[in-house]
Amino acid sequence: MPKPKLRVHGPRPGPRSPTLRGSETTSPRVPIRAGRPLPGSWLWLTRPGAEGDLGSELRLALGVAAKVTEIGPGLLRSELAPTFEDGTLDATFARHGVRVRNKTTLDARKVAAQVTALAKAGPIGFDVIVPDSDEGNRLAPLAVQLDEQVRELLSAAGVEPVPRDRAREHGARLIDVIVTSSEEALVGELDAQLALTLHPQGRARMRVAGDRPSRAARKVEEALDWLGLGPGAGEVCVDLGAAPGGWSWSLLERRARVIAVDPAELRADVANHPRMKHFKESAFQFAPAETVDWLFCDMAWRPREAAQMLAKWARRGWARMLVANLKLPMKTKADMVRELREILHGGGWNRLRTRQLYHDRDEITVTAHR
Repeated sequence: MPKPKLRVHGPRPGPRSPTLRGSETTSPRVPIRAGRPLPGSWLWLTRPGAEGDLGSELRLALGVAAKVTEIGPGLLRSELAPTFEDGTLDATFARHGVRVRNKTTLDARKVAAQVTALAKAGPIGFDVIVPDSDEGNRLAPLAVQLDEQVRELLSAAGVEPVPRDRAREHGARLIDVIVTSSEEALVGELDAQLALTLHPQGRARMRVAGDRPSRAARKVEEALDWLGLGPGAGEVCVDLGAAPGGWSWSLLERRARVIAVDPAELRADVANHPRMKHFKESAFQFAPAETVDWLFCDMAWRPREAAQMLAKWARRGWARMLVANLKLPMKTKADMVRELREILHGGGWNRLRTRQLYHDRDEITVTAHR
């Protein structure tokens, strides 16, 4: 049975360019307007080894007022917190961030009393967490025990935290108790609407079927979870650098139609899917026949060149939504992230966000709208 034709909609972007030169390959660097820094003392959780990147990012955004201090593996503290223009937290290399309320012991009754007092102001989400590090993981049994004890005491006091994944729809604040040693913890809070993530500790462990073509499927699933939006049935997605098909496989599972672009072969079951069309050519030379709904990209390529290519898609109106990974093999990453964001914004991508997600390695995930 012949495959159905993949149709895309919208205005035709124009003829394909076999090579791209001059202004066709470059976008101006346009800074994203920052929001007003949030006051207070802030605690940031990050992946082990990324403390320097997060510290550099906070200093770059906030200047000397940041007063960044590394207080342990995967754990930093700062004065002020950077935000986007809409007021949400802006920290690419942070897993999670909360405003510090106070220090406490691991006495469940004391912790419960503090959380109960905070709950008087409105609905809350609640968790006891640890930093994502070897030291933090050794404290995990204490955190689990404290979490169970505090929840029992909260229930007895008539306080019922809302499920964390529904905290935004309830207009809740996140109350997190971060265990920093076998004797002490820090109590933090944050409006869920402003949070980097609703996953405890920022650990968004994605579960995908065992027959996926590669581990990359977890990356795109986490990216869409973070975005809070994904392709619908029948929507057209371009997947640049698709081989062996991990991202395409996830998109097909969502019943989207996929245009995969990669000179290499896809796994046979992905390549032969009735909603798949594979172009064996360079992502830098490919142009869609018409505007598509989504642009996806996960290419092992130099980040500036990849960003300029993605900026071209916005400038020419070829896609409405962007989800991409940009590789960051260099030692100092914060300045590069700012440059890449400015390139993408200069091409016309808006509502642009960058994060180093749980399943990312030496890379960041970018999402944007046009």
